[in-house]
Amino acid sequence: MYSLDPTPVEMAQKLALKHKALRRQLKMSQAEMAERSGVSPGSLKCFERSGNLHLTHWQIFRFFVPLHLQTKNMKRLLTGLLLTGCWLGLGAQNDNKVQVELHGFVAVDGVYNTRASKQARNHHIYLYPLPERKHGSTGEDLNDRGRFDLDAAHSRFGLHLKGPEWEGLRVSGVLEADFLGDDRGNDADFRLRHAYIKLGRGDWDVTVGQTWHPFFIPENFPQMVNTCAGLPMHPLSRNPQVRVAWQAGGQTELSLTLLEQNNFRTTGFASGSEDAGRPEVVLQVKSGGDGPAWASFTAGYKQLALPEAYDPAGTQPLLKGWHAQATFRYRLQVATFRAGALYGQNISEMVIPGGVGRRSSSSADNPDYLPLATATLWLDADRRMERWDPGIFVGYMQALGASKPVEVVQALSFDAGISQVFTLAPRVKYHFTPRLFAGAEYMYARAGWGQGYDDHGLPVDVLNFSNHRMLLSMRYSF
Repeated sequence: MYSLDPTPVEMAQKLALKHKALRRQLKMSQAEMAERSGVSPGSLKCFERSGNLHLTHWQIFRFFVPLHLQTKNMKRLLTGLLLTGCWLGLGAQNDNKVQVELHGFVAVDGVYNTRASKQARNHHIYLYPLPERKHGSTGEDLNDRGRFDLDAAHSRFGLHLKGPEWEGLRVSGVLEADFLGDDRGNDADFRLRHAYIKLGRGDWDVTVGQTWHPFFIPENFPQMVNTCAGLPMHPLSRNPQVRVAWQAGGQTELSLTLLEQNNFRTTGFASGSEDAGRPEVVLQVKSGGDGPAWASFTAGYKQLALPEAYDPAGTQPLLKGWHAQATFRYRLQVATFRAGALYGQNISEMVIPGGVGRRSSSSADNPDYLPLATATLWLDADRRMERWDPGIFVGYMQALGASKPVEVVQALSFDAGISQVFTLAPRVKYHFTPRLFAGAEYMYARAGWGQGYDDHGLPVDVLNFSNHRMLLSMRYSF
């Protein structure tokens, strides 16, 4: 935990004393220093007396740089100038201390897949094996090949900020980023993960900004070594939002969230969330507190504006869908068990297959669309010992299709041809220290890909394809 202690004002005063000592060491008067640095004598006197200095007068420090490049304290001086300059420029002129906690981790993963697979974020987020893709002349399956990857781009860092209470109002914030900003073939894209402010008073909290979708619950998610966090059975999404939470007693929390889509978007709906003119609404209840048994139930409703290409009549229709999730966690003395079940309609923004179908009874001039539904189930168990941390993840996803006869719209769907996905992933972690661990995880993934669809958008003539994934990882947290 870090805090602004000394405060910016105290830092500026210490810097002024150092400046004065350096000037005297050079046997220069204030008048001579002011003349040679281009600063008025009054500004120089004010700075050495109180530490106050206008940003346009920072040239007084440039005079020392060529004379002291050879000194061991030069780096400290320049660092102090930069930090103090930033604080002064921001006008941080009070004695209230803001606690700043740096967090994150440095991680390196080495992975091998026996079959080409669907992956996101430049192959960091694993999903499932791909179907057969035949060579035009030889007929060989081009996806029946291995792949090796070694990288560290999912390393991340962030800041936890906590300010002093103001008339009973708690103020905190989080800013976090990593390097998985795009799916291109490099790891150089800086990406914002979390950026939010949290205000609290009594039993109420309000969170404003970008953070986890309510369906991703930090208190209860798969503890895999892979960064996929249980995809495509467990949802993954971060959204700009406004969340109001109420602690209804010591063990229960109720919340209401209004959110929109940003970098996690429903496939084919580039601006569907914004053009709909209304946010997604999510209600959630959590119960259990810090006790051994913990559970949550979450339900959401969203409306997306269809792209103009699918609205020939210009009626501006909205595609509606709802989703619900229940999760459970139970801690024993020797192990912790986590589980979840989810149902959702067209939830590709959570990186779960699904999509949209055009109703077969509607006309091409005035089409009507329905969402394709998906259901998932997962279980995760781990045992934390002094050094060793073994565990296992099991997950299953099943396509459910539409409620009425439809024709699948591929451009508005995310791998709607998948009938089901099964994943089994045992793991082990060894903790060298509380902050450093090495992990190994074997994952067996099988995906059933359909060769067509029935009249409700369900894949038919399903062929199964499997992948064996071996992962070695090392992570240092701070």
